[in-house]
Amino acid sequence: MKDARLRRVVSTALLTSACAVTALSAQVAFPADRVLTHREQAPIVKAWIQQRFTQVLPALMQREGIDMWIVVSREYNDDPVFRSMSPLTTYASRRRTILVFSLGRGPAGPAFDAFSVGRFDYDGLYTVIRTHNDGQWEGLRTLVEKRQPKTIGVNVSEQHAHADGLTANERDNLLRALGPVYAPRVKSAEKLAVGWLETKLPEETAAYTHVMQVAHGIIRDAFSNKVITPGTTTTEDVVWWMRQRVAELGLGGWFHPSVSIQRKGGVKDRDIVIRPGDLLHTDFGLVYLGLSTDTQHHAYVLAAGETDAPAGIRAGLAAANRLQDITMAHAKIGVSGNQALAGALAQAKREGLVPTIYCHPIGYHGHGAGPPIGMTDYQQGVPGRGDDLFRPDTWHSIELNVMHKVPEWNGQAVRFALEEDAGLFAAGWRWIDGRQERLYLIKSW
Repeated sequence: MKDARLRRVVSTALLTSACAVTALSAQVAFPADRVLTHREQAPIVKAWIQQRFTQVLPALMQREGIDMWIVVSREYNDDPVFRSMSPLTTYASRRRTILVFSLGRGPAGPAFDAFSVGRFDYDGLYTVIRTHNDGQWEGLRTLVEKRQPKTIGVNVSEQHAHADGLTANERDNLLRALGPVYAPRVKSAEKLAVGWLETKLPEETAAYTHVMQVAHGIIRDAFSNKVITPGTTTTEDVVWWMRQRVAELGLGGWFHPSVSIQRKGGVKDRDIVIRPGDLLHTDFGLVYLGLSTDTQHHAYVLAAGETDAPAGIRAGLAAANRLQDITMAHAKIGVSGNQALAGALAQAKREGLVPTIYCHPIGYHGHGAGPPIGMTDYQQGVPGRGDDLFRPDTWHSIELNVMHKVPEWNGQAVRFALEEDAGLFAAGWRWIDGRQERLYLIKSW
């Protein structure tokens, strides 16, 4: 009860500033026929960060019992959380960047502040504790002595790469700067870092729908006769078309796309020409508005006389859709990734499926912070991270495959691999922009 009352007090104290930022975010209209320019994106991203500093971070710090969170980066060696805390105009941290988030009690109640110790305010997101480059650690020490935090969180973690950004050298410098009084108060902020990265605002989810629509549109074009001429086009042609399209739109990527073929009788080595009767698969992701996508879809190349894929191919896609449903039914708020994996695999096998499940969180990173549901080589559970619990207002890539025998291909086992981004909210799961339930069809005549 005490924690609940404190959260309400913090929320009330911060409501005025938060409402102004929320109003700005709510006014954003995302175009259906184009992507936003970088200039248009910049104020949206900045508003999200400001809103997250008031609506997300203070509650997370209370939850984890951390009064002060210190995030240290050096130029081109950024902490994994830095990108999510910096504006679009920032490509990397400058010199040494010391960000300090302080939660304390002021004259009017709980007080939260975001500081940058040094010379840079990052487009006004931080209150600067101005020091020379050589005086940053002294400036930090002065701030700590003024705020007198009982617990100080830093990003060191055995299990979570997203929460392990403090280098050995900077940790040594930090502990020396804190001295014998405050250094013993340092603890891992791994759950705080993960919570910060995994928790999303409603405004971010609304924007993510637009982001996913762009990603789906690129796949739709790639798996069409606009790009593919059966008998001529290769999988590599499609891969490079997708990557170039992302660049032309001014978007980013976090992995190189892939396109592969399955066909009746198997694919001979190095045969990458797309032919009638082929089942195509892509794994594709982009970065837009600082948010990553991850999608795997299938297409079928119609052979002469066909108007649709063979029934066995369509049934394989439906089986993969069923595995999505099963997986999400077991991945509930308060359940661990390993529990969801065990339950989903058991049910899928009872239903006669041949499943592999390897879902992951997504957002500011492609493979994001939070609980995984298996990995390709961890079908018995993921040590450590798999014990993390699902929380509301988080995004996840529902990534999996089923092996399905196709009668029209002489009973050949075919791999149907799907990946679709979805959000987990208090009311349950929701696909960000739907899911693939029908194959893309490519004509060969």
